[in-house]
Amino acid sequence: MADAASDRILAIEDDLDAQCNLRDILELDGYRFEAVSTLREATEGRDLSEFFALVLDRQLPDGLAEDSLPTIRHRAPQAGILIVTGYADLDATIAALRQGIDDYILKPIDPGALRASLIRIRKLREARERLIQSERLAAIGQMVSGIAHESRNLLQRISAAAESLQSRITADPDDVADLACIQRGCDGLTRLLNDLREYAAPIKLDRCRSNLQKVWQVAWMSLSHNQAEKHATLIECLDSQSIWCSIDVFRMDQVFRNLFDNALAACSPPAEITIRCERSQEGMLRVTVSDNGPGIPPGQLARIFEPFVTNKTRGTGLGLSIVRRILEAHGGTISVGSSPNGGAAFVLAIPEAAGDQSAAE
Repeated sequence: MADAASDRILAIEDDLDAQCNLRDILELDGYRFEAVSTLREATEGRDLSEFFALVLDRQLPDGLAEDSLPTIRHRAPQAGILIVTGYADLDATIAALRQGIDDYILKPIDPGALRASLIRIRKLREARERLIQSERLAAIGQMVSGIAHESRNLLQRISAAAESLQSRITADPDDVADLACIQRGCDGLTRLLNDLREYAAPIKLDRCRSNLQKVWQVAWMSLSHNQAEKHATLIECLDSQSIWCSIDVFRMDQVFRNLFDNALAACSPPAEITIRCERSQEGMLRVTVSDNGPGIPPGQLARIFEPFVTNKTRGTGLGLSIVRRILEAHGGTISVGSSPNGGAAFVLAIPEAAGDQSAAE
């Protein structure tokens, strides 16, 4: 099934039978299919960058596909490009590949060959995005390391001076309030630096066979103060009383503490947090953490795991980004939606056995 975020495919094909063939194959696989008959139709008044892939017939009424490749590649730098043709031409194939196409397929189109090409394009795109993200994180890590070192020293001096003044200023309530504000500012900046360092650093896992239920119970107990304020209840629904998997306990504790803390912050008293765990046939544990809060605004769902996106009045907006990186390092995933009662629901897929990934750069 195609990814809903990148599922549009445009065919530039003047043969109506070939268009229908492509439509049948691609719509069956969940893609949104569009077709035009000429290069002009494809390039005029259409944003090609919105498409996951472009499928071009080599010989079109207004020219050869390879003659328009520089323009198409400029208009759709991230899209996969497939050329289909009724005859094999080695020289043309080599020329087209040199201009940046992803594959060259002969007619009649073999569904298996088309699907294999699209899978390769998706994997290449994901690998490219991971590389870009890794380079971005490395740059952030270098910057944060220098900033954190200098800033921490300054913050410690400010905090120490504020504590010294606080012990001497007791008469004027305004002065006491100002000093408390300074201390809160120091604490907030310290949290920001710690979160930035945590977000940018590579995630190294120390796995061991652990009871996942024990991990989330410890995480829940660590938030007892927040629970008391919200009169919170944790409801556990398990398909087994013994849920074991190969995880880094410290890192997975971070995951559940973050999800519980977000849920408690979103809910009004009495808060009700539900955690469900069930096994899938693919050797994964499916864990759903839901709440009875107001839910996540639709406009923020697509960006909820991006850094610095938050609904909290206090917080860095890095928590869920770190959560996603931890789960991906375990070979798992996380997604978000709505719970039956309208609150937020985070769905975690965690491999029962250790995967191949042990670190996330």
